[in-house]
Amino acid sequence: MFLALSISVTAQAGFSKKALSLKVKKSEESITLSWAGRRELTGYQVYRTNASGRNRVKIKTTKKTRVTVTDLKQGKTYYFCVRGCQKKNGKTKYTSYSKIMKVKMPVRGQKSTLKKLLQTALQPVGSTMYVWGGGWNEADTGAGREARTIGVSPKWKQFFQKQTSAYDYRKTRYQIANGLDCSGYIGWCIYNIQNTENGKTGYVMLADQMAENFASRGWGTYTQKGKVKNYRAGDIMSSSGHVYLVVGQCSDGSVVLLHSSPPGVQLAGTPDRNGKSESKAVKLARKYMKKYYPEWYRKYPNCAKGSSYLTQFSQMRWDLSGDAVMTDPEKYRNKTAEQILRDLYST
Repeated sequence: MFLALSISVTAQAGFSKKALSLKVKKSEESITLSWAGRRELTGYQVYRTNASGRNRVKIKTTKKTRVTVTDLKQGKTYYFCVRGCQKKNGKTKYTSYSKIMKVKMPVRGQKSTLKKLLQTALQPVGSTMYVWGGGWNEADTGAGREARTIGVSPKWKQFFQKQTSAYDYRKTRYQIANGLDCSGYIGWCIYNIQNTENGKTGYVMLADQMAENFASRGWGTYTQKGKVKNYRAGDIMSSSGHVYLVVGQCSDGSVVLLHSSPPGVQLAGTPDRNGKSESKAVKLARKYMKKYYPEWYRKYPNCAKGSSYLTQFSQMRWDLSGDAVMTDPEKYRNKTAEQILRDLYST
C-alpha cells in the first residue's frame, strides 16, 4: 500500500521550470556541487560554463543531487551551473539553469608574505657577484644546487671579497657556484620562500619566461610588456635576457628594484616617469647601499638603471586573495618604495 501510494503521488506531481539552488564546496583538489532535489525530476545535468553563462559544456548527467569534479588546475577559476529534467511519456522537460557559481581553485604550496619575499631577496645583496650561469645546473637546463638550497651560500661572499672594482663578469662565466645571474637570483628567492628543505624542484629558467611561468602556476596575474601600468612590491618583471624584483614605486614614477646584474646582486633605481635619471628611486637605492653595504658600495657605487626597465618588461603580480601562495599582512602593496625600505631595514 505504501509503495503504491508513493508511485501515485510522484506520477501526479507537477512540473516547475524554477531553477535549482546550486551550492559549492571546494577542497585543494576538487569541487563538490550539490542542490536540493525535487520529486518530479528524474535527473540532473551539470555544466561547466563561463562567467556569462554561455558556452556551456555538460560534464555529468546524474540522478543524484551531489557531484564531485576533479582534475582541476591550481589557481584557475571555474564556473558551474545545473538544471533538472523530467522524462515522461517519451518527452523531456527541463528546468531553468541555476545561478552560475564561480569557484577559484586554491594554489597548493607554502604560504608566504610580500615582506618575507623582499627580506629573503635582500640576503645576498651586497655580497654576491653576478656570474653568468650562477644558480643554474652544469647542464644549463634549470636550477643548480645553490638555487635549491635554503639560505645564502658562503661561497658567494668569499668570492665577492676577492674581487676589485674592476670585476669583469665576462671572465667568470659559468663559475656557477660563485655567484648568481639574474634568473638564478630570482629562482633562488622563490625557492627560499616556497621550501624549508634543500634539494627539491627549483625555479630557475630563462628570464623572459619567469613572469608568465609563475602566473601559470596560479600565483598571480600576468601582464605583457607595454601594458604594465604601475609597479608594486613583489612584482616579478621579465624581459628577454633579464628579470628583476620590484621593491616599490616612488611618487615620481621611478622604481626601486632588486636584481643580479653586473657587477652583482644589489638595490637599484630606474629613471622617473619623465626620464630623469637622478630619480627618487636611484637616490633611495644609493642611500641604502651606501649605509648597509659599505664594502660593496666602495667598489660598485652605481645604483642607476635605464628607462628600459619601465618599458621592456612583462609583469607577474602576486595574487593576495588568500587562494594562492602569497599574502600581504603588512600592506606592502599599498606602500611606497620609501616606506617599504624603511620597514625592511628597521626589522
